[in-house]
Amino acid sequence: MKNLNLQHYFLIITLLTFSSCGLIIKSYIRKDSKNVPTDFGKEKTTILVIKHQNFYNRKVDKIFKKYYTGEYVFVQADELKNKYADSIKYRYILNNEISINEARPSSPADYSGGKGPMSLTSASHSFIMTDRKTKEVYETGISSGVSWKKILQAWLKKLDSERKKEVNNL
Repeated sequence: MKNLNLQHYFLIITLLTFSSCGLIIKSYIRKDSKNVPTDFGKEKTTILVIKHQNFYNRKVDKIFKKYYTGEYVFVQADELKNKYADSIKYRYILNNEISINEARPSSPADYSGGKGPMSLTSASHSFIMTDRKTKEVYETGISSGVSWKKILQAWLKKLDSERKKEVNNL
């Protein structure tokens, strides 16, 4: 019976931790006015999304289709200067910055079986949008290794909301 109660407790803590992460991300992005250009949506433009690995591109495309109704296209970074050089039609570039962090233990007790120190490596995703016209960079202001999809979803919702406001005002 004690095991069952411990399992329930662990499950509840885990669910609360991961679900609250999404709420924090959404509220942070909604409150921060520095992550969306002030004139976003005033001109018709196509967001250029920098390509990365195929599985990542598929996930990002799926999120874009669900949360952003404007135009976007996946591009290789080297295509920005030639094929997509028009900074009016292709004003914004969206890219993912991945940070890799490695931590090494400081005490001999942390060594793994005498094979040397264990190292802990983590990666986190952060999204940036560059306005090619003004040269300003806009960020989500938050990064995560496991919740990067939630970050992108919340940001795209905000971008789409701002875009639609401007479209309705025209």
